[in-house]
Amino acid sequence: MTDFPVATPPPALTPAVSALADGFGISTRFWDIFGTEHVATPDAVAATLTAMGVDVTSETGIARAMAELDSAGWSVGIPPVTVLRHASPRTVSLVCPADHLPLHWTLSCEDGSVHVGTLTGQDSNPEQRGTLVRLSLTLPASLPAGYHRLTAHTSGPAGISKDLPAGTVILAPDQCWLPSPLRQNRRLWGIGCQVYSLRQADDFGMGDFFHLKDLSQHAVAVGAAFVGVNPLHALFPAHPQDASPYSPCSRLFLNPLYIDPRSVPEFSACAAARALLETADVQAALRAARQEEMVDYPAVSAVKLPLLRCLYETFRTAATPERQAAFDRFIQSGGTRLHQFAVFEVLQARWPDSPWMQWPEDYRDPHSPAVKAIAETDADAVLYRKWLQFEADRQLEACPAVFAGSEDHVGLYRDLAVGTNSDGADVWADQSVYVLGGRFGAPPDQLGPLGQDWGMPPLNPVTLRQQGYAPFIDMVRANMRHAGALRIDHAMSLLRLFWIPPGYTARDGMYVGYPFDDLLGILALESHRNQCMIIGEDLGTVPDGFRDRMDREAILSYRVVYFERYENGLFKRPDTYPRLALSCATSHDIATIQGHWSGWDIALRHRLGLAVPGVTRAADEEQRSRERQLLRAALDDQALLPDTGLPDTAPLTPEQKHHLNVAVHRFLGRAPSALALINLDDLAGEESQVNVPGTVTEYPNWRRRLPVETGTILRSAETVTLTSALRAERMDVQPV
Repeated sequence: MTDFPVATPPPALTPAVSALADGFGISTRFWDIFGTEHVATPDAVAATLTAMGVDVTSETGIARAMAELDSAGWSVGIPPVTVLRHASPRTVSLVCPADHLPLHWTLSCEDGSVHVGTLTGQDSNPEQRGTLVRLSLTLPASLPAGYHRLTAHTSGPAGISKDLPAGTVILAPDQCWLPSPLRQNRRLWGIGCQVYSLRQADDFGMGDFFHLKDLSQHAVAVGAAFVGVNPLHALFPAHPQDASPYSPCSRLFLNPLYIDPRSVPEFSACAAARALLETADVQAALRAARQEEMVDYPAVSAVKLPLLRCLYETFRTAATPERQAAFDRFIQSGGTRLHQFAVFEVLQARWPDSPWMQWPEDYRDPHSPAVKAIAETDADAVLYRKWLQFEADRQLEACPAVFAGSEDHVGLYRDLAVGTNSDGADVWADQSVYVLGGRFGAPPDQLGPLGQDWGMPPLNPVTLRQQGYAPFIDMVRANMRHAGALRIDHAMSLLRLFWIPPGYTARDGMYVGYPFDDLLGILALESHRNQCMIIGEDLGTVPDGFRDRMDREAILSYRVVYFERYENGLFKRPDTYPRLALSCATSHDIATIQGHWSGWDIALRHRLGLAVPGVTRAADEEQRSRERQLLRAALDDQALLPDTGLPDTAPLTPEQKHHLNVAVHRFLGRAPSALALINLDDLAGEESQVNVPGTVTEYPNWRRRLPVETGTILRSAETVTLTSALRAERMDVQPV
């Protein structure tokens, strides 16, 4: 983001509240991507502080909060978490009463090794404040990367030993993991898809993990190194029509509708499931669902879930010892998180029409005796939900395995949503770390000229750190599972997030900062452990220096052709793209190649009332005409268009559409970017886009199916020509 001069006075905050806002990382002013300054109102700032647990309703509360802020860093004991990098000083701060020295410490490492030592005060650069002293402990140089536990006890004035509050020490690599081909400056490409949109003649009305595996096999055959997918997060079984993968019930677990019943190992032995599948009613429902242009999620759910329940019953009575042992291991590794998620789904089935905040009070607390009783009395229902996750995980694992024989492969490229639905399992299980009642979104940008309210609760950065970042760690690990790459949606949320305080609208939003350095360290550690590269979706309002930091961290930038422009509108040449980037033509939030050229998105925005206020459709279409000319000029500059060129007007013949598609992807192929992505929608010639930001029911988001079967798309002459051209471009131009 460009720095703009201050044009208005600061908001009329009292000095104390202003200091509290600064101390808790709240930015009271910001400039949007169009250069407009926004200043937060005092009431909105106060509401944001209140949502973070800061009492600003009285002078006493403000004074107490100021005192706590002033004493930050001087709490007796070890910080709850300290994140260090290999190249940084390996020191941890400890605070204790000055008369309690010497201090004896023990570092219990993740690998089982133990280090001990003593601090006297003379050997640790002490800093004194009143009766307290802050010491700096230098950790052993041999400390391995990982999660370690640091404890300490003091020798009190009477020689009585006293334990200090312990803390976690996380030692992380200096950069995220990159696969060998990228470290050798080779450039790879892959195919992106919306899994639910995949189509086959005998499907269940939506794509699932069977179809993803099939797509992966086709992708390998045409030379792709990876397949990218939409978020696979668990949604709401009681409300299958709520289909947005970016507003999930849980980011830790998978959507069981992606399970293919016929691929469950017990299917052949399950007479009940096979008989149910062949009934006239089910067959009629399947025929209807298969003919739909949009996924009918309730219809798919009504067919799949009874089949899966039958298969579970057969698993319980007839699973092989190997399958049962694998299930037992899955439950053990899933631990508390898996158990709480399964219990939540059982409770949700009891009150399907009520968010958990409206359940009977005893069931709103995941640790209450009533919830524990449900887990016992409905143990089989809980176990069934765990089995669904077990089978979904097994079928997902089969997809990246297809790439294993390829020399240059990434495999599965997963997508992590930026947030989770307030009604969902993650928020229920971790209520203290979410800001209930608050939401987050985005200020005005290219994707949402009016600003966006995404309706999800933000994580509280203060509580997150107090919990040692455990919710973040678990979430990252879950989404790196079976993945060679992970795309982090709205990666700027690692640094700051646009909060909308409870009771306010997006126009009153403000940025709240997050522990950027710590979160990056955790990402690097988990990236190496899971051998999963990181791609940060950095579209929209990007702070100054953010992309440079991503590059230093070996996090790939996410570059979309239509946004890679100079201020005068000219498209940047492909050789200006960064090496550490994934480059693509479109994304799920913007028009496809054909839709952009035809102006499909403009017509839709004006029909739905989502256009920029005061801008007519004619003005938007005139601007798009100029953009088509600029795109054509960029492609001509690279000699990528046929001699016949492309017309000035929007309608294209099928042959011209193909030439445009190939030219744009050859343009991408010439970029030094480590990864290039072809969206399956563009290979299919789709005009409509997957999701329209700012809509919920106004447009059928996350439902559009591909017009023909996946194999038909990837075996077509047009796809063979396009992928061959992209592969040639990727091989011909070597990055510097």
